[in-house]
Amino acid sequence: METLAQEFGFTPDQLEALRSKAFDLVDAGDHDGAVVVFHGLLAIDPNEAANHAALGSVLQELGKIDEAVASYDEAIKLEAYSPLARVNRGELRLKQGDSKGIEDLRIAAARKSPVQARAQSLLRRFGG
Repeated sequence: METLAQEFGFTPDQLEALRSKAFDLVDAGDHDGAVVVFHGLLAIDPNEAANHAALGSVLQELGKIDEAVASYDEAIKLEAYSPLARVNRGELRLKQGDSKGIEDLRIAAARKSPVQARAQSLLRRFGG
């Protein structure tokens, strides 16, 4: 199924401008406004895990825990190793007494970017 972004020809730059607007609203303390923008962005392109994870973070800040977890769940469905979604969902699970949060944190902690892996390799190579 085609997304609205594809159907209406939204460019990556236009989607990034919307995402930037949402983050600007967060920075300005307008979390409710950021939620509206993220929901709109996800209506246009529901397949972007990073937007689900970012929405989850904003909802978490607002104390909307169930909605935040649902956003993290969606992000993880789309990108199994999403560090933001894994760490935040893990934290929320643990705060709720759910030991599954440990697994989320382990998955996030084990995941290294190529740059981090190279840094570790260089440290081993040069004795750091």
